[in-house]
Amino acid sequence: MSHTALATDGLSARQTYRLLTSLVVPRPIAWVSTVGADGARNLAPFSYFQAVCSRPATVMLSLGWRSDGRPKDTLRNILDTGEFSISLVDPPLADAMHRTSEDLPPGTSEWDLAKVRPAPGRTVGAPHVADASAALECRLSHALPMGRGRGGGPSVTVVFGRVTCVLVRSDLVLTDEAGRPVGVDAAGIRPVGRLGGAAYTSTDDRFDLPRTPEEEGGGA
Repeated sequence: MSHTALATDGLSARQTYRLLTSLVVPRPIAWVSTVGADGARNLAPFSYFQAVCSRPATVMLSLGWRSDGRPKDTLRNILDTGEFSISLVDPPLADAMHRTSEDLPPGTSEWDLAKVRPAPGRTVGAPHVADASAALECRLSHALPMGRGRGGGPSVTVVFGRVTCVLVRSDLVLTDEAGRPVGVDAAGIRPVGRLGGAAYTSTDDRFDLPRTPEEEGGGA
């Protein structure tokens, strides 16, 4: 098998972005809602998103900075309030999610633009998307600036959030004989994932493999 070697030091930021986002796939989409210090609500999708720890329950987001050196609204709100909520994107919500990725004028509500219904948070002030099958309410644990952007600020800030509440549509929750939650119905939950460029995918075409002892014990 022949391979082309691409040294990243010789690539532009855009070239590297296109390679990584085409190869690290599919990526789950975090539809992140925040509330600013002024009370304004923001909703935006990010696909540099993953679970990183189970005890304490922790997820990470990589949030880019603007080219003029200012943090994006989502990052600024998280740093100001220490709270955010992540909704999963079901296929019927994909178009609305895409609309909230637009760079909107100040004062424009993504919720109103995309006609998305908010639901109040249980443990944080940020709402979640009412029609999403699942959401994670989070409090800021760590914020790690990385790289250097064109405007002098960081290229991204990696945000680690402790999950304070998991909200799952009731019919998707799996329980044991004692009624304790043990997972989510993999066939019933169908989150949209991000591929490279304009391509997305969902979990409709799934298959099963036997779980390893490490997975049974809570491994990666």
